[in-house]
Formats: sequence, C-alpha cells, structure tokens
Amino acid sequence: MRPFHSGQAWPGPEFCAHTGTSSVTGTPDIPHAPDIPHTNSSGAPNIAVTPRPRTALRAFAAIMLVAVMAVTLTACGPDRGLKVSPEGNPSPSLFAPDSADAGPPNKPFSLKTIRKTIVDASGVAVTGSATETAKVVADCEECLKFSTPFHRDDQKFQVVTVANPQQRDELIAGAVISKHNGKPRLELIATGNQLKLSPGKNGTLVVQEAMFADGDDACCPSGWSVQVFRLHDGRFEPGQRFTRLNGET
Repeated sequence: MRPFHSGQAWPGPEFCAHTGTSSVTGTPDIPHAPDIPHTNSSGAPNIAVTPRPRTALRAFAAIMLVAVMAVTLTACGPDRGLKVSPEGNPSPSLFAPDSADAGPPNKPFSLKTIRKTIVDASGVAVTGSATETAKVVADCEECLKFSTPFHRDDQKFQVVTVANPQQRDELIAGAVISKHNGKPRLELIATGNQLKLSPGKNGTLVVQEAMFADGDDACCPSGWSVQVFRLHDGRFEPGQRFTRLNGET
C-alpha cells in the first residue's frame, strides 16, 4: 500500500464467483433421472404408464437458470462508491453549502486590516496556528484574498484564503475573522494542500484538503479530506474528518 500524506478508504468492485453451466445448453449442470421402463403382466413394455420426466426437468432447469443469473448480476454489479473529481472540477462534498447571504466579504474589516491581524498574531488563532502562513501573508501582498463570508446567529465571520507564492492558483491556508469588542479577531486558521473553504449549514465552515500519495502529480491528488468546524462556546471546534480516495469510499 502506498503511503498517503493523509486519508484512507476501501477498495472497489468485489470478486464474483464462477457458476458452473452446461457447455451445450448454457443451463446449470443438472443430472437427469434415467428412463426406467415399466412392464405389464405379459412382460411387454407398458407405454401408457412409462413416465418421461424430461419436460419437467427442462422447466426446472429454466427456473434455476433465471435464479442463478439474478444472483450473479447482483454480486457482480458496478461499484457504487463515491468518486473523487479530478482537480479543476468541483470536488465531491458530503455537506451542502450555505445559501444565506452574509453580505460583502470586505465588511466590516478591509483586507489590509485582516492582513495586519494575522501578522501581528504570528498566525496564532483561537483555533489553530500557522506561523509560516503569517510570514507568507506578510511577504506576499497578492497572496491574501477574500472568500465567502458566513453568519452564525447574528454574528458575521469573514473568510480569507492564502495562496502559494510560487503557484498562485493553489491555496495553502484559510482564516476566519470575527468582530470582537469592535476589533478583528483571528478565530480560525487552517492549512493544507490545495485547500478549499466553504460555508456549511448552521454557521459551520467546511475545510477540504487534497490528499497526495507518493508519485501523484500536482494536478491529480489521490483523494480528499473533509473536516467541518462548528462554533461552540465561542470558538470553532473541529468535527469528524472524512476521507475519500479515487474509486473508493
């Protein structure tokens, strides 16, 4: 098994056992009962009472063939596991996005103010820390961008993403900022490979990260890891992590 940078899953299609059939008729091999002649008192064959069960056996064989085919098709059906979309297409998600409008992404705090908040905190948030990300934010002005904000009850949370300085179309971190006592507060910071952040239901934040195995190209991760952060007692807490690989569940 190849080592992964994160994640695990199950294999796909199952092995199907072979069902024996007749090479001539294509029906299951069923032994025929021998024809035993009956005689009358004179010793001559009694044709009227001689049973010939071939018709009944053929009907039975047809019924057995239908049953065997039904079982075989069920066992050898296609794998219905979740598939992971290649990079560039919307990746699969177990969580429906939040459709509520939380207002403009740059309100109440500007990108400049949020940048200063991350740098001054050295990337240490209420939940999570990323000192290297804070250095990228300080050195690369174009790497910090607004993402979709979201609401929890009556509180608004702004979301920003941090791009890889060497590859601007690849996200390496995301952060959540709130307004606390009139000032910006770094609530959550998360890092990962080809990170995706999206608001979920009930004020949650869905963080999705690409998982790479040894030998994977940058364009084609082996799967995805998804984790939901929920606001609880004034801070974001990580929930269960779900992992899915290509062709597996």
